Amino acid sequence: MSEYCLTYFLVKFDINNFDYDDFANQLNLDLQLLKRFGTDETIEIGRNELFDIDINVMIRRSIKDLIGKEDILLKLKNKYNLEYYIERVPCLVANTEKPRQILSLDYDIIAFMYKAQVCDDLDYYIE
Repeated sequence: MSEYCLTYFLVKFDINNFDYDDFANQLNLDLQLLKRFGTDETIEIGRNELFDIDINVMIRRSIKDLIGKEDILLKLKNKYNLEYYIERVPCLVANTEKPRQILSLDYDIIAFMYKAQVCDDLDYYIE
């Protein structure tokens, strides 16, 4: 099994109380991309499967369009009663000589999560 990990920024919303256009415009994000990666009640931003041994590199790729917009994210969270998550989904290979992926979060990512009230969600798989 090759090394694999998925990271993205997840937004959960109530379909009856959410304005895609307003959300996309305030964050300067591509509306069509938001609708493409999500469901009726979620949006995935920055979906990243480009593996790096340090998961922080992957997360930074996922949230690059949101860094510095923590105040806007917080305003939108309160306006639409949103839930935010940084999703980390690594596949860990048991009994291997390869170095293990670094899963702990760096300070700048923790600070971003704190400022925008983002939850951490780590779902891992072991092969």
